[in-house]
Amino acid sequence: MGIKTYQAYTMAEALGAAKRDLGADAVILDTRTFRRGGVFGVRRKTIFELTATTADRAELSRSARSAPGRPHAVREYARAAGVAAARPAVSDATRTRRLAQALAEANDRRTRQSRTIATAPNRLTLAAADEGAPRTPAGPSRVARRFILTPAADPTALGQSQPDMQQELSEIRTMVGQVLQRQATTRRGPGAHLSGRLFDMYLELIGQDLSEELTDRIIGAVRAEMADRTLDDEELRAVAARYLAELVPVADPTIPRRSPDRRPLTIALIGPTGVGKTTTLAKLAASFKLRHHREVGLVTCDTYRIAAVDQLRTYAGIIGLPLEVALTPTEMTRAAARLADCDVLLIDTAGRGPNDSARLDDLRRILAAADPHEVHLVLSSTASERVLLREAEAFAEVGADRIVLTKLDEAVSFGVLVNVMQSVGKALSFITTGQEVPDHIEEGRSQRLAELVLGAELHG
Repeated sequence: MGIKTYQAYTMAEALGAAKRDLGADAVILDTRTFRRGGVFGVRRKTIFELTATTADRAELSRSARSAPGRPHAVREYARAAGVAAARPAVSDATRTRRLAQALAEANDRRTRQSRTIATAPNRLTLAAADEGAPRTPAGPSRVARRFILTPAADPTALGQSQPDMQQELSEIRTMVGQVLQRQATTRRGPGAHLSGRLFDMYLELIGQDLSEELTDRIIGAVRAEMADRTLDDEELRAVAARYLAELVPVADPTIPRRSPDRRPLTIALIGPTGVGKTTTLAKLAASFKLRHHREVGLVTCDTYRIAAVDQLRTYAGIIGLPLEVALTPTEMTRAAARLADCDVLLIDTAGRGPNDSARLDDLRRILAAADPHEVHLVLSSTASERVLLREAEAFAEVGADRIVLTKLDEAVSFGVLVNVMQSVGKALSFITTGQEVPDHIEEGRSQRLAELVLGAELHG
């Protein structure tokens, strides 16, 4: 039996196919995802692919890797087995995250099947099709089993009994655990020999896209506490949440704080386009005005976005607030002077791209004229970690000293936000959890973000 490649619409299905074909002791060599099909990029589907082999073939590979005097033994083994060596290897972090996500997908799939298997006449089942011989005759042929969706003649064709499903999921979990344990042992992290409950938490944190470094730190701290005393499940999660919360710096409360000098408390919101600055500004204005009875003035510099001024003018009219428009530093100085009798002055700025240095300079000059007490960088929770870090780096040069995280109701995972807050080092001031004004905004609390990472409901 050689090396085989499996493709499916979920990683759980590919893992299950590998287990059924190669046995429960199958060894996963590689995983990746790619998109296929569709017309002009529309309706393309994500395909999950894994490469696996039997335990005895994996042992042969390890022997070849360690053989003296053969620096290219691994590559020769891969070539002999028919595995293309041109594709870059998937990193341990990526492989770990994908496998962790596979468990969640498998559980969701099992739940959906159990609810609808008896009532869905057009259910789909998986059919395997061999791809045939490789293009080059040299060496053993590469056997690839690609899984495609075909209509099932009988809706129960998909059906397995619940005990069978549970056993299959348990075996898949064991395979994932073996991969995670090997990775943790290699880097000598605390995930090397985890008990069942700690391993489940490790898997949960990785599945939330928390970095492996921070996950190791959390698990190591929790395990140290478990060595001193026995923790039940609720206490275990509370301890993990406490250590997670320590990773997120939090700003002093903005609402209902007053100005430290004789000017209005001046707060500017900055950030890239489309992150929700104007909506967040309206929520802050409503909180100050309606809940804390402060006199609030608004200034907008956003004349680039269509109807941006009209949007803020509508909010101002509903709440009953004065609004000024300032396009230049001189106009900003005049607008601030006209609103000098207010308790709070909120400034809405135009979105700027992190690579647009010229407009970032314009923004810096406007902020210098306003001289705000607080500059909040607004970031969207739907962006990738790399994008968020780049935006934070660019706007730090403009003078951002606090972070607002918006659109948590649209976020795929919350661990990324902890990674970013830990890397950026700026304090969290607010989070927004929806579009409603003045609701769906909260002052930043590290405990709240930690609980979201551990599965708490956003709107409880």
